[in-house]
Amino acid sequence: MHTASGKHEEERDFTFTRWNTYREAITKWLGLHGESRALAELYQHCRDIKFDNVPEDAAFHPTCYIRFIDKRRMEQAEKRIAREKTKAENTEEHVEVLQGLRTFTSMLQGEPSCTKEIPMKKFRSRPGLSIPFSGPVLPAVCIICKKAEKYITVHAKRQKAHLVQAQTSSAGRLQKAAEIKQDDSILLHIKDKDCVSLGVRYHKCCYKQYTVFLSRPTTTDRRQNEPSFDVWYKIFCERIIHQRLIVNQEVLRMKQLTRAFSDLVKQHEGLDASNYRQDTLKRRLTHDFPQLVFQTPSKRNICELVFVETLSTDS
Repeated sequence: MHTASGKHEEERDFTFTRWNTYREAITKWLGLHGESRALAELYQHCRDIKFDNVPEDAAFHPTCYIRFIDKRRMEQAEKRIAREKTKAENTEEHVEVLQGLRTFTSMLQGEPSCTKEIPMKKFRSRPGLSIPFSGPVLPAVCIICKKAEKYITVHAKRQKAHLVQAQTSSAGRLQKAAEIKQDDSILLHIKDKDCVSLGVRYHKCCYKQYTVFLSRPTTTDRRQNEPSFDVWYKIFCERIIHQRLIVNQEVLRMKQLTRAFSDLVKQHEGLDASNYRQDTLKRRLTHDFPQLVFQTPSKRNICELVFVETLSTDS
């Protein structure tokens, strides 16, 4: 049996202990995966041969033998099988959760429940989820990010973010934030309802990020002598921000938005707004549309991307 680069080593004869260990390793590998599984299948007849009947030409290379009986490699193979099994089970459970959420949404909308299976999609390993749908209780997933399991980095360490259940009827500031953002994916479930009895859950990090804008100042600072173009700003927000980013869920670059605003002012007002600062427009948009995400790509030569936060939740 050649399982490593020990083909040129001197062959050694089996002892009673080594032969029995070899037979046990064959049995073990037959239930696992990997290159050693193929060798075990090839020599599985050796399990029925006792030491007294070992063929005279039976021998082994030390390196190959040690690798084949290595318990650490066997344990790693067992863990791989367990991970694959857990991943398959949790993928199925996650699909059931999504189906439960879809059924609950259909009930709220007054539509007949849809029993059509959604396409299977690969997900990261997740722990067992609770019952996906049970009467009026929401599934055990974060109502904000729509995930049951999430990991965050705290002090350079990756930690699991645990789900917490709402303690008040309005889930703290969640309902207010969802109303300002006009987030139907959340309002559909909690508006004018008791979040405690519904079993609304969320990750603390998701809740903090989702409601942080409520702690910001209610007015934006404006630089002295800086033109505001308030009338055209409102038109710009209606045509571009609301229609394209929020309704159509497009992804635009911050430079595109600044240019579109400048062109709008010049076209209808005849004024040159090319010097209107990009950071000024961003500051106003951040204040007026808290549901927008401003994402800076890793590449420095690519402009900041702007999109509605539900896109990052669904992706």
